[in-house]
Amino acid sequence: MVDAATCTGCGICIDVCPNQALEMVDGIAKLTKPDLCDGIGECVEACPVQAIILI
Repeated sequence: MVDAATCTGCGICIDVCPNQALEMVDGIAKLTKPDLCDGIGECVEACPVQAIILI
């Protein structure tokens, strides 16, 4: 889950996701393909503002 209020739209999470589960929507990263998310959390660790939480 991406916290839209915290996300700065830097795109790092999108770049590190090996499965392309995230996309930029209106300047905010969104999990647009949850079925592709493997839950490992590369995006969580890469986010400089801690806007992503695995649930």
